[in-house]
Amino acid sequence: MWWMTTLSWLFLVIPMVKTRCDKTVNGKRYKLTIALLVDDNNPNATPQETILMDNIRLAGDAEKCLSPNYVKLKIGESLGLKKHGWAAIKTGMEDAMAFQGTKPNLIIGPFYTNLAMVLEKEGIPYLVTDYKGFDWIDMSRVEDTVKWKTIVEIRPPVQDQNLAVVDKFVVEEWASAIMIMPENPADNLECQDLASQLLNEEVSLIPHSVDVTSNGSGTLINKILLNVRLSRQRHIIVCSPRDERDHLIAKVLKAAKAFNLLSNEEQYFIFVDPSSYLLPFSDATNMFRLRLFSIRCHLLAFRYIRPEGKVDSAMDAAYMDAGRIITVGLSSYISEQTEVTDTFSGARFIKALKSVKLERGKTGKIHFNATGQRIEYKLDLYRHGGEKMYQRIAEWGLNGTDAAERLNQTVPDDGASIKAKYDIFPETVYVVVVIEKPFVMKKASVNGDKFEGFTIDLLESLSKSLKFNYKIYVSPNQYGVRKDDGTWDGMVGEIKNGNATLAMGAISITSKREIAIDFSLGVLTTGVNILISRPDDHYTIFQFLKPFSLELWITILGSFIVVSMVYFLLDYKRPSTKFTARETLWFSMGTLLKRGTDFSPEPISQRILTSGFNFFVLITVATYTANMAAFLTTKDFGNTVDSFESLADNDDISCGTVKNSATKHFLQMGTKPVFKRLWDKMIYSDGLVANSSEGQKKVANGNYAFVYDHLINSYVEGEYCNMKVVASPILMQEHGIGMKEGAPFKTSINIELLKLKENGQIQDWKKKWWEDKRKCDKDGKNKKKPRGQFGVAHMAGVFIFALFGMSCGVAFFLFKKFYLLAKPISEGTKEENMEGEDDNGDGEEERVKRKKMMHSTNPPVHL
Repeated sequence: MWWMTTLSWLFLVIPMVKTRCDKTVNGKRYKLTIALLVDDNNPNATPQETILMDNIRLAGDAEKCLSPNYVKLKIGESLGLKKHGWAAIKTGMEDAMAFQGTKPNLIIGPFYTNLAMVLEKEGIPYLVTDYKGFDWIDMSRVEDTVKWKTIVEIRPPVQDQNLAVVDKFVVEEWASAIMIMPENPADNLECQDLASQLLNEEVSLIPHSVDVTSNGSGTLINKILLNVRLSRQRHIIVCSPRDERDHLIAKVLKAAKAFNLLSNEEQYFIFVDPSSYLLPFSDATNMFRLRLFSIRCHLLAFRYIRPEGKVDSAMDAAYMDAGRIITVGLSSYISEQTEVTDTFSGARFIKALKSVKLERGKTGKIHFNATGQRIEYKLDLYRHGGEKMYQRIAEWGLNGTDAAERLNQTVPDDGASIKAKYDIFPETVYVVVVIEKPFVMKKASVNGDKFEGFTIDLLESLSKSLKFNYKIYVSPNQYGVRKDDGTWDGMVGEIKNGNATLAMGAISITSKREIAIDFSLGVLTTGVNILISRPDDHYTIFQFLKPFSLELWITILGSFIVVSMVYFLLDYKRPSTKFTARETLWFSMGTLLKRGTDFSPEPISQRILTSGFNFFVLITVATYTANMAAFLTTKDFGNTVDSFESLADNDDISCGTVKNSATKHFLQMGTKPVFKRLWDKMIYSDGLVANSSEGQKKVANGNYAFVYDHLINSYVEGEYCNMKVVASPILMQEHGIGMKEGAPFKTSINIELLKLKENGQIQDWKKKWWEDKRKCDKDGKNKKKPRGQFGVAHMAGVFIFALFGMSCGVAFFLFKKFYLLAKPISEGTKEENMEGEDDNGDGEEERVKRKKMMHSTNPPVHL
């Protein structure tokens, strides 16, 4: 089977051939060690390391021949830059790299003179990302004028950027200025160089230093600007080399607004940030927060980064470009290597790095000279703020013998296109919605379909107050859910893709959506509850018996019999007996029904018994009356759903919610057992629906519960009398307005929403679209029908009891009459006499008394 062995060997060799490096003797990759300088106070340096690695993307021969390895060097612990000389630094670096088995092939980080000396001697490239160290420096690159051979500087030289400002003063013939800068000498070296160049051009300069770390910095800035106003100084230079940390520019702008300097057309502010990041002008959100859209003064700054996009920070931009420079440099190193060797040449690598040319890096155009400094780049002079915001008014370059040649003030203005990206609202605001009652509904009109609803009223109000034009279109796929590939669909996807400016309607603010896009303040508070079909009314004709249980009714009947027996025993064998068996029952029945009788008991024992029995009757009747109204007006819905627990345990009713909704995600990820049971029940019964309208239709068909937004369910309950809302809302959330991350109009919309809430307009709209549109009352009856009236169904049992009593009386009467007619006359007469005696309620003793009174001479006296 030799051919199988050969075939297997080929399968193993072919991948090796593809990945073999032709530049080395053994075909293996060069082990390339890239060391990243790390601050001891922030040893992880994860953002910079991640940015660097993400931007180093080797391909082709470079990928086959190079195997980059990344390590971190702490400037204090590993190198001892703060306390050691260059010799000790070299030893520290060797010790730190000992576990790598080789010295570093490249060092990346801010500038340290002592480290530059070591790397110069060792021939190791030093890719400099900043002019000075993290929190300590032995000498800034601004002061250092050494022509290093191994240094490659990513940022343009500070001296050249300062020269551009000086040239502007010279060309405009501005003779004086006030400079505001940080107080710490380690932070204002760039500013000192600018001041020196201005003085050399005979510009009268008054510098002011501000302790940006002090709480009293604002007071000092106010005093400086007050002097500016009193002295009518028209030119203010704000030099802030670390504005990302110090926020000096924003502090000056806020103070200048208080002194009304921003509304003066003759006032000039020149901002100097050598990183060219200029944090207050980095995006429109910051500019709107500082109210820079309506100013009339001149805000000027030279930038090598055009304000067309946003980076996280100036340092991040430097590391992005560092990754691209390394990628191009390594590719150039491998492609220009002609000999086969296992040695990686540091000298050739330095040369390759200096030969890199990037026409559009994050920090501008990138070209280097022989000493590793940036050349051929351009600085653009921009206006920032006002009607001419982001207008490019000049271009500056190193080529030229004087200020007029270097500063070209006739460049075409491209500020209009940039301004469009940063204006508060675009020319047309596209609003994506989802058709959902009563938020957004279509209505037929002469001119075609238009929209109405709570959201439309809100949008119309915002457009009038904030002055923007809008167009509405329906979302292609509901509200939005994050897919497996990381993209979003629905309203969220429309915002992220730039198709829509605003997403409005019943879109809930969730944590995942908040990460993808920005939201305004909450417009309405909502939750999740259950919509079910309203069960049919179940009345019973003997519902009036329900206030008391069967046991209580038997007990009352028993008490009636017992009391009757006690009356009979207390009156037994008395000379004047009134409580015969028949009279006793009649007296007890009359007392129980509060009818009263023709006579009252005379003995004290009977009166005590009567008092106790009357009190018992009083409490019993009062309790019955109090409960009877509730029981007669309460409908018996049988075995129905009234909570999430009962829905989860009810096997007769299926349930569901809208696919790819916030409610579905909540139930799917719920930790409580009841929500897990509900989710399992939804999956088992295939209860998920495409939209709320489909869910409402299933509810109307019966045996289905729709778990969804409380506000939407409440509207449906008021519109359709055959549905009802149950369970207290859970998952309390806010409906908001979605917009792109960092949208400049977010603050404006939030302020307007607060105004609408404060003046009660939001509540008025809510009443208009929920309460006033309600067609059904809480009991599911049409609101046009009278409420609170009893019908025959409520009192049917009472009528039956009355009819039963009347029937028994009539039957007994008829029975007696027919019975007497069937007997002889003599017996009938006797019977009639007996009946008459019974009817009069007299006994034998009474007949004897009457007979004696008839024969008496004295007439009877009636008392």
